[in-house]
Amino acid sequence: MSSPTLNRDRQIQDLLAKRDFAGSEELIKEKLREAPDSADAHYFLGVWHYLQGSLGETVQNLRRSLALDPHHTDAAICLSVLYNDVGKYDEAKHIFEQANQSVVHKQSGKDLGIDQKFAIKHLELADLYFRYRRYDESIEEYGKAAVLDPTTPEIRIRLAKAYAKKGFLSRAMQELQTLKNELPKYIPARIQLGLLHYSQGNLLDAELEWEGIADIEPMNREAIAYLEMAKQARQPGQFKKQ
Repeated sequence: MSSPTLNRDRQIQDLLAKRDFAGSEELIKEKLREAPDSADAHYFLGVWHYLQGSLGETVQNLRRSLALDPHHTDAAICLSVLYNDVGKYDEAKHIFEQANQSVVHKQSGKDLGIDQKFAIKHLELADLYFRYRRYDESIEEYGKAAVLDPTTPEIRIRLAKAYAKKGFLSRAMQELQTLKNELPKYIPARIQLGLLHYSQGNLLDAELEWEGIADIEPMNREAIAYLEMAKQARQPGQFKKQ
């Protein structure tokens, strides 16, 4: 049976999601009156301010939440993202790493939801590194995201792209082939595997990957377009290794 505290916390979360600021404020203040040193209460108050654009009060309450409970994952993630948004990258990284470390020390598999939140953060960092051609860092971050969230195969596609950009073509190929074997009907893996073959001049292997998509989704426009591209490349003097 749920406790009154848990029920109220869920009510606050629901009201915040609906942007019912009057209703959520009343419950948050009630929680603060009963427990002034509640990390959850200050976290909720931080979110309440954030949704209304009051960044100063947001930061103040999120920091207060973390001062009361250094392992408050939601507060750490929110504050880290907020610092990133305003360009305070060092502070963001420090807070995120602290929170991430607290999760690492917990038993794995207990809360996939928390793991997925951290996976998203690692994915954001990986994409940023990739954009600025820092492929070593992007590979590391994509790898962490893939471990934390094995239910999102797109992460492994991005990891393979980073491997390829770094020049680790065999590792990129292995990652994509493994993903294809695990999820035979996952079309993006076959698309990317075909592109990797194509970039190396292996036109036949590329075409075989894209033709195989027809058994899964006969009218897949992307596969059809790439097959046409490969057909054009077969014409003498047309193909240039990418």
